[in-house]
Amino acid sequence: MVRQGATGHGSRPGGPAVSDRVAVVGAGVVGCAVARELAPDHEVIVVERDRVAGGATGLAAGLVTMTASYSDLPAVADLANGFFRAYDGTGGFRYTERGSAELVPPDRAGEARRRAERLAGEGVAVSFVGRETLAGRYPRIDATGVAGAVTFEEAGWVDPHALTTALRDDAVERGAGFRTGSVVSSVRVEDGAVTGLGTDAGPVGADTVVAAAGWRTADLLADTLSLPVRPYRTQCVVVDPAEGAPDLPIGFRPDEGVYWRPDHDGTVLVGGWASAVEDPECASGDADAAFRRHVAGLLPETFERMDDATVLDDWAGVDGATPDGRPVVDAPREAPEGLVVATGFHGRGVMTAPVAARAVRSLVAGEDAPFPLSTFALDRFESRSREFEFVSIGS
Repeated sequence: MVRQGATGHGSRPGGPAVSDRVAVVGAGVVGCAVARELAPDHEVIVVERDRVAGGATGLAAGLVTMTASYSDLPAVADLANGFFRAYDGTGGFRYTERGSAELVPPDRAGEARRRAERLAGEGVAVSFVGRETLAGRYPRIDATGVAGAVTFEEAGWVDPHALTTALRDDAVERGAGFRTGSVVSSVRVEDGAVTGLGTDAGPVGADTVVAAAGWRTADLLADTLSLPVRPYRTQCVVVDPAEGAPDLPIGFRPDEGVYWRPDHDGTVLVGGWASAVEDPECASGDADAAFRRHVAGLLPETFERMDDATVLDDWAGVDGATPDGRPVVDAPREAPEGLVVATGFHGRGVMTAPVAARAVRSLVAGEDAPFPLSTFALDRFESRSREFEFVSIGS
């Protein structure tokens, strides 16, 4: 439990007693999921410098590939997959289930086959399919240059903005408040415990602070807590494939540093080329011309009948990375009492949001989590330095 012996601060009409005042920094998908999770029995205020889903969340691709990402921790993947299935249809949110295929070059076929067989033996819904099976299952994929693919049955995609606004609306319905356009300058601490936030609109009192401000979290807490989180930039383009591609799987080409997913309007989103940045404030905006050219050249090599595909839109976004590619969701021992950190999602914030929200609730309310919280604990890192070598997911 984050605060021992916390006292109530009133109650909502007809609702349970409020045991803590919680201030959440950041109204991205993680912050909104946390607010929704805590609002029924906590007094929650979310403070956001911009607008809801105005940062990395709004620029995300929306992939949900938790089974592949947490194949070693099925309880984590199961919670996320179950949440998205159950939440489908809430407000304007839609979850589209679609299998994923990681294309495997010939020189990595043996390694990929062994990995798929090992995971399948552990109960993961995964298989290695050869070139002919891949081409038969997904006719628009040009399989001539690959040995096959590692395919996961459990995967899908969402619209990140629709998900986040649905979570925000749920949080508000449950009693949470949102303050947008307000910059948090500090986490206020007295006698070793947080007392709230300093903002450009004045102080916000709180017994618990959840810092979920993306890559900015490490800077916000620099005087309070060292976090091995550094900003990195990734890029996306939206492509019109000319003939449509409604039957495409979610796909990955680690050898080229890209991934893709189809959309309901017949377009295809292609993302990738992640790299660490030193000036994150200036790193968003348009994708690089080199990345657009890379995608344009890669499409006809990867897909059938995409020689005439055209780029419709492109952008770049900044997120926070950790040395092992998994986030920090923790109330660290060395932190002030009442401080919870949820950052470093390494491009998986959208898909991990329901897991992060449950972890935060476990830390704040002293409840058991259905997965090991040690997975996301800060003390798994020997060093807190931000100068680690950045490794892109899937590389």
